Amino acid sequence: MDNFNLIVKLLKDYVSDEIEITRESTLKELQIDSLDLVEVVVSAEEQTGVTFEDDELVDLKTVGDVVDLLNKKTN
Repeated sequence: MDNFNLIVKLLKDYVSDEIEITRESTLKELQIDSLDLVEVVVSAEEQTGVTFEDDELVDLKTVGDVVDLLNKKTN
């Protein structure tokens, strides 16, 4: 599974199935708050073996930002 699909899968636990998640989707419009984001990131860490620093999460605004950070960590 690529990183985009992994993040979408993890976000689906917090977002209605009717909402389409794209790279351009903002976390705000998906109603992902900071606690939800931390839970998504922890799940991503567990599934990929990477570790995120708290300060890296502050500037994440879109799904693409999350995917890009994960891509940077896994490549």
